[in-house]
Amino acid sequence: MTDMNAYLAQPGTDQPTLVRRPVPTAGEGELLVRVQAVALNNGDLAPVNAPQVPGFEFCGEVTDVGADVDPAWRGRLVTGIAAGSFAEHVVAHHRHVLDVPAGVDPAAAATLPTALSTEYGAVRRSGMAAGDAVLVTAAGSGIALIGAQVARVLGAGLVIGTTRSAQRRPFLLGTGLDHVVVTDEQDLAEATRSVTAGAGADVVLDHIGGAVLDAAVAAARTGGSVVSVGRLAGGRADLDLFALARRRVVLQSVSYGLTPPAVIGDLMDGVRTELLPAVADGRLSPVVDSTHPFSRLGDALDRLRSGDAQGKVALVLS
Repeated sequence: MTDMNAYLAQPGTDQPTLVRRPVPTAGEGELLVRVQAVALNNGDLAPVNAPQVPGFEFCGEVTDVGADVDPAWRGRLVTGIAAGSFAEHVVAHHRHVLDVPAGVDPAAAATLPTALSTEYGAVRRSGMAAGDAVLVTAAGSGIALIGAQVARVLGAGLVIGTTRSAQRRPFLLGTGLDHVVVTDEQDLAEATRSVTAGAGADVVLDHIGGAVLDAAVAAARTGGSVVSVGRLAGGRADLDLFALARRRVVLQSVSYGLTPPAVIGDLMDGVRTELLPAVADGRLSPVVDSTHPFSRLGDALDRLRSGDAQGKVALVLS
């Protein structure tokens, strides 16, 4: 086969179209993967400035390798991160993929690599120690649902999540959170202190930004750590710098790109060693809201755009 089906996003429209494109070729350090499932992320809702194949999270079988890559990769079922994954074939750097544990289906596996690598990097950046209390904002979002589990697997003693809707509390408690703060009804800092013996969270993983970042800092304990992981409310925040200094809170931010390959590759090395065994034995589970046929990308995007998804949204290729 020399051609494949792929989606093409165009400037000025929020609906990618299905087109025929050449099957890519694995280059230096790369794997060619026949895609079985792809996962959607909030970045897929953003407008594009030039025509491009969207998507960057997939699961599939390795069918070919670059000349400098171990041929033993061929035939392995992998999940990974690569630009242009909304296609029947995708090329990924060999350091940007993980073997799929037995028993994890492709749609579920496709939802994992971005969340695992991002949240792993955020937790490690935070300096979290065993037994720490961790607060995860926007806990119902696809990536934060995994972040709470990552914190637990890496040794958190107490995991608190936030949501704006009380209706989501039972669902979130069912995913393993110890406490859920409904921010439309509760003050975040006060509610966090009430379940941490008045201290506040040792670590806050903030996936919202905007006005919530200041509340996240207030919810941290004196000398605690806040990591800005996501920017659902935008890339700017109004922050009380005097409170930040007075309470000696360490504020950091993470964002990971595909180049150079070591950026994601180093994270994946840690995920492979410290988190993949937990996926294999069920301590860390994908949370999938819905799966859709590859031909129904519009439905999947609408589900993600609605804000009602409880977990990740995936496309399945036949």
